Amino acid sequence: MYICMIFSEVVHWLFKCLKGGSAALSPRVHRGKMAGVLEKSYIEICGFERESVLRFRQITLNLGVGLHFGGVKYADSAGGFSYEDSGKLLSVTSNRFIHWSTSGDTVQFVEQSLDTNLLNNAVRLHIPNCLLLPGGVCIQETLNNIIILIVTSQSVHRLVLPHPTRMYRSVSMQSIFTDIGKLNLSEPAHSYVLPFAQAAPACAPSTSATWISHQGEAVFALASPSGGITAVTLPAHDQDGTVSIQELKQSSMMQRLAGWMPTAIRGDQSIPDLAISLAVHQLEDDTFIFTLCQDHKLRMWSFKHQMCLLVTDMLEYMPAGRGEVKASPALAHKLRLFFSSSTGLCLAIYLAVPKRSQFCVLQLVASENNRYSLDHISTLFTTQETLVDFVLTASDIWAVWLDNDDQTVVKYISFEHSTTGMWNQVFVQPSPEEEVHVGEDQDPREIYLDVLFSPLHFTASAIIKALQIYKRGTERYSDLSWEELKKEVTVTVENELQGSVTEYEFCQEDYRLLQVEFWSKFYACCLQYQDVLSTPLALHISPATAMVCVLRKGFVSFLLPCFAVDHLYLSSDEYLFSEEETPIAEDSNLSRDVLQLVQCLRMVSESLPEDMAYEMDKALEDLLSPEKVSEKVLEGLLASDNGNVIQDILNKLQDISNPTVAINTLLRELDLEADAETDTRPTVRISLSQLYGSSVAASLICQAVCQTAMTRTLLCRDLLILQQLYLRNGDNVSGAQLLQLQQDLIPRCSSLLCSYHLLKQMSVIHVFSISLTSFTSWPSNASFLFPECLMVNCQYAQLQEYVRLVGPWCQVNVGSYRFVLGHCYLASGEGQKALQCFQEAAAEVDKEEFLMKLTGSDEEAATSTAPRLLYYNKVLRLLEDIGLPELVINLATLAISEAANDERSQAALWTRIFKHHLDLGHNSQAYEALTQNPDSSRQLDCLRQLVVVLCERAQLRDLVQFSFVNLHDEVAGTVMFEYGMRLGREVRTLRGLQKQVNCYLAALNCLRLVHPDYAWIVQPSSGAAYERPGTSPKRNYDGEFAANPVSQQIDILELKDLEKEYALARSRLTLAQQDPSSAAIAGASSQEMVALLVQTGLFDTALTLCQTFNLSLTPVFEGLTFKCIKLQYKGDQDQTEVWNWLAANQLPTVITTKESSATDEAWRLLAHYLEKYPLQNAQYHRCVINKLLSHGVPVPDWLLSSYKEIDAASLLRLYLNFDQLESAAELVLEYVDALLGKGHQYFGIERPLSATASLVWLPYTSIDQLLRNLSESQINEKVKHFSLTFVMMPEIFIS
Repeated sequence: MYICMIFSEVVHWLFKCLKGGSAALSPRVHRGKMAGVLEKSYIEICGFERESVLRFRQITLNLGVGLHFGGVKYADSAGGFSYEDSGKLLSVTSNRFIHWSTSGDTVQFVEQSLDTNLLNNAVRLHIPNCLLLPGGVCIQETLNNIIILIVTSQSVHRLVLPHPTRMYRSVSMQSIFTDIGKLNLSEPAHSYVLPFAQAAPACAPSTSATWISHQGEAVFALASPSGGITAVTLPAHDQDGTVSIQELKQSSMMQRLAGWMPTAIRGDQSIPDLAISLAVHQLEDDTFIFTLCQDHKLRMWSFKHQMCLLVTDMLEYMPAGRGEVKASPALAHKLRLFFSSSTGLCLAIYLAVPKRSQFCVLQLVASENNRYSLDHISTLFTTQETLVDFVLTASDIWAVWLDNDDQTVVKYISFEHSTTGMWNQVFVQPSPEEEVHVGEDQDPREIYLDVLFSPLHFTASAIIKALQIYKRGTERYSDLSWEELKKEVTVTVENELQGSVTEYEFCQEDYRLLQVEFWSKFYACCLQYQDVLSTPLALHISPATAMVCVLRKGFVSFLLPCFAVDHLYLSSDEYLFSEEETPIAEDSNLSRDVLQLVQCLRMVSESLPEDMAYEMDKALEDLLSPEKVSEKVLEGLLASDNGNVIQDILNKLQDISNPTVAINTLLRELDLEADAETDTRPTVRISLSQLYGSSVAASLICQAVCQTAMTRTLLCRDLLILQQLYLRNGDNVSGAQLLQLQQDLIPRCSSLLCSYHLLKQMSVIHVFSISLTSFTSWPSNASFLFPECLMVNCQYAQLQEYVRLVGPWCQVNVGSYRFVLGHCYLASGEGQKALQCFQEAAAEVDKEEFLMKLTGSDEEAATSTAPRLLYYNKVLRLLEDIGLPELVINLATLAISEAANDERSQAALWTRIFKHHLDLGHNSQAYEALTQNPDSSRQLDCLRQLVVVLCERAQLRDLVQFSFVNLHDEVAGTVMFEYGMRLGREVRTLRGLQKQVNCYLAALNCLRLVHPDYAWIVQPSSGAAYERPGTSPKRNYDGEFAANPVSQQIDILELKDLEKEYALARSRLTLAQQDPSSAAIAGASSQEMVALLVQTGLFDTALTLCQTFNLSLTPVFEGLTFKCIKLQYKGDQDQTEVWNWLAANQLPTVITTKESSATDEAWRLLAHYLEKYPLQNAQYHRCVINKLLSHGVPVPDWLLSSYKEIDAASLLRLYLNFDQLESAAELVLEYVDALLGKGHQYFGIERPLSATASLVWLPYTSIDQLLRNLSESQINEKVKHFSLTFVMMPEIFIS
């Protein structure tokens, strides 16, 4: 739970700094524990994002003004703005702020949020020839708009942008600068050129202050170079109006000016009332303008009453040396304001006096008659020289300086409660080292890359600028990721190195020196740009959240409260000595001992040579024992102690009365797990999707952890060396204390050193930015959330490094670490290593929370299954998803031994083994697994699968070799059917057909013997080939590219389907027996086989086949009719063949008389079929008569008689179709007679026409057609009689 507390404290820092109001800026002391509660100092965390470079949209506003040569040069400046509701969690402006920086005639704005990433949030505005004034940018918030006021040397500007609450909200949060390009900034509502600034460079203002009036007007207060203040007022942006210019002079008169020119010639260069710093405050219905002037006086102007209300000489607050200071004009004084409802309006004035600079805090007091005075609150002195910026808050002054080495110095002090006048420290991020130490056994490229791309040294912008200069080209690298940029740097430097080599052979040492030379050259270039980008420009403190930022030229850094233990270790000696008055612990003696111990640690750190520090760090990286390495380092220190530093440390140790208690106290402060166990603060759960979810916040968290981890790694290192020194030369340590050091304190310190080194390495590779929910990442944390988070986010390289570093010494979550390491090996394709890790993790499944949660064994429903079996099932599914069947088989085989008493699990495991053996082509092993399965239903399923797959692969030899003990009924049907299929396909002979019929018959018998639910087989695919292991998936045996595999559909054959196949095979056999040449025909369908049988004369077989396959019998009847026609006209020639096929068909009776010919038998066979296979509509009669008439053959009387009785009308239509008019006429006459009662039984009429009989009908349509045809043809007397009879038919029926 160590890192849980690290992260929770970091988030706690952020909550206090960004949500905690003024409380975040005040020290607090919590008794009992020291870590994280004594907030006397702050630490700077750089907020630059390593992964991306801001993309600024370029906007140019050309006002048509010229450049003033030799004019005033303004320093670069910066500032910030925080939204009023930035402290409200659910607000759209939560943790949201804007910062800007100016340089020459360019100002760039960046809007950032710690909660969400903003789109289109960076814009760069270029106003040619108009230089930005210091303090010339102001942002104010209204209900509907964000208004940006800008002052340049020749113009003023107002940008009106929508308020975030008035913008459209989508999944992606848009910045207020999204639509800034749509504004016409040259319009009068947005820009105004100062007419008085065009005359000469000397007329340009020196400083400014701006505000929005209660009426919505934009007012720009400009420090006139002739003294006084010039106010330029733009009308409200949504109203029409004119620009007004007013001048506030010491004479208390206000004039409206058309231009800005001095009224008198001044004899000296010093103008007493020339304002060098301006500040504005709106109070009720008036606006006060405060000016700090060259004559060291503070003036307060009423904008409403156009007069100076107050003049105060600031030199009166100087204790000494006023005359000397008064003789020279003020040039670097600064003025800041702060207002609150409780304190009123407070002013802080910085008096820049060499070696005597001071801050004066005053309070504005109002009396009657609009008279004002200033009450002195505090005077604070500072020894720093070059003040960059400072901010006044309700209780503190925050300031940033540049020291004599141009290094940034940030401090703060309480102007109300500071008794000693000592400023509190802010540990500023130091500049990167000017030189990089490269050990003899180190690769220069790796060392320089580690330094360049570590999270605390260089910004991406600095590296990109150095890269562009180094390549001497115009390439743009703004779109490169962090890793891509690293690769580009490597390639660039290595190419430069290779290009300079003129010799072909180098010794290793010479090449190494050449590497150091080129990499140090690139490093120096990066260092130069990083120093420029790190130049501080301003401080910003959010009034709503108390967030403290240092605005640098190239990035923004945040100041977070420092842990007490880190504060003591990082503090300089002057601050450390003053801590004696600070209650670190309740026991004053213990507090003193801890301070003495920390001072000794600082001495160890300062005395440790760089090579020994590197040796210690490398030992941690190589997983060596920290205790042994620290002992070796101590021996080196003792051997090289030329300055008696070790003796000084020993003397200092003598002042510690109880060293083991002090060391134990310090270790408890470093042991965050112990801190978490004793922490009684309530836990607040909050949705992190709404808090600190942006990339800026993620980078901030990462770098905060990295900074803390690096500091504490050094502290633990020095403490371990110091304890080794105690063991060697501990004169004031008893035997019991030495034993406690050796058995308890040193091992604990060693474990903490490894833990913080691990944490540092993880933060260096930037893994914490993947999720802000991974707060519990300390190795000893039982929850195991951080490695799980890495695994879920597929950060396998980082996770593998994490497990490597934690493995040798961490005894918590051993099995969980092996499991996630197995995941890493799977991701890298090392399956056997992964399997080994999974097997090792199995022993801890029922002991560790992560593994129990992973397998679900912590749930009540899972109590029936052993935890290890649940774990094995989880891993087996994982291996199956990845596609590693060999590993599945190995692990499942191992898992069977764990399932000795669980038959259900055994069956599932054996089924898995069978499946994957079968997939791999291990047929024998698959069969063995099948026979070992204790579940009979699963065994049968596997058996069917085995038979199906082997049949598809055409591996029948393997199939018939298996014994199939007690499984014959299950497998025989499939085997016989497959055998029959192959016989029909491969053996096209009469004997082969006979075997095929027998195989199908055997398969039918097998299926009839099994349970109806299992009476089915899978039809093997035609021509299936088994792809053996090791064969190429892309080429065939000839080496040619194989066609793309087509997915085959598996057909299930039931008993009825098999019966059809048998009938078809039996028909082939019958055909081959009648016509041996037809045996070579293979693959004929049922329709094709019917045609062949009819052609051969096997009509019985053809009819049977048609009925089996539900085919129409029409082809059979047509074929037989045609044979009858042939016999009718060819006579009895070649009767042998005819009698042969007649004999193959079963006749109802046998005629042996001489009068019965083959033709008669054929007609008799046809009559038999028509009688045997009747249809309701006499379709087969019709097709036979149709066939006869189409060949001009008279219809036999027996067939006419039969058909007239069934369907006389259809017979009439057939006559008409074939133009048989005479036959048709006779049929109609007979039909009419039948209706009248004469021979009605021959037409199937039960009752002829009568008064009591049912209705009868005639085919009038066909009769009409007959009459028409008769009228058009030459008719004989008989037909003429028919016509007359039919004409009289209506009268007959009517009468």
